[in-house]
Amino acid sequence: MVKIGFMFTPALRANGRFRCLTLLFVLILLLVSLRLQAQDKASSTPDATTVRLSEKVLASNGFTFADRKLAMCQISGPEGPCRVEAFQSGEANIDETRFTCSKLDKATYVGHCVSGKLEGLALVIADGSTKVTKEAYISYFDKGRIAYPALTSFLTGNANFGVTEKERSYGCVYFGRWDRSDELCARFVKIYGKDLFTESNAQGLRNGTFRFDEYRARFVEFMQQRH
Repeated sequence: MVKIGFMFTPALRANGRFRCLTLLFVLILLLVSLRLQAQDKASSTPDATTVRLSEKVLASNGFTFADRKLAMCQISGPEGPCRVEAFQSGEANIDETRFTCSKLDKATYVGHCVSGKLEGLALVIADGSTKVTKEAYISYFDKGRIAYPALTSFLTGNANFGVTEKERSYGCVYFGRWDRSDELCARFVKIYGKDLFTESNAQGLRNGTFRFDEYRARFVEFMQQRH
């Protein structure tokens, strides 16, 4: 009987270790390359929090800005003090504090502050020393200017959603009473989806659980499409 065996000499063992190290090195290079490619792709694809929309794009989708120049007011938020225009209209037939910062001197925002001014889609909780009713505004802001129409919700009384345009305001839905969102607020249904106008979302604006990032992404995606 012939017995066949293998003898691993020091040279063969060294050669095997070299091949293993070479393979490990190649795998490391491949993983680094894949990670860099993923980072490049992520950095080249702007997300909903950084996209800036032109007035032309906004106008093509029915959004405009106030004709008058308004005072700039400082409000607070996650990125520190930030300025917005005094967009709050009158809350009575005669309201001498309309379009003044006294209606926003307790206001807060969720969104981004760029060069000291609110930029992009933002959620502003309008509140102030002369503000009669605390109110949520969801709209696009350009250097602190609010785009109209803006989605609104009074944060007292029946849960609701409404719309503020440059010259008028109206309701979309008062939960438990009536719902005309498909008729009066179809623009926002088209942008955000029908699930926007739910009582849980209205309550979310009151207790801080509103899914703002999700709806901001929908807004930007819609604005970047060709309709």
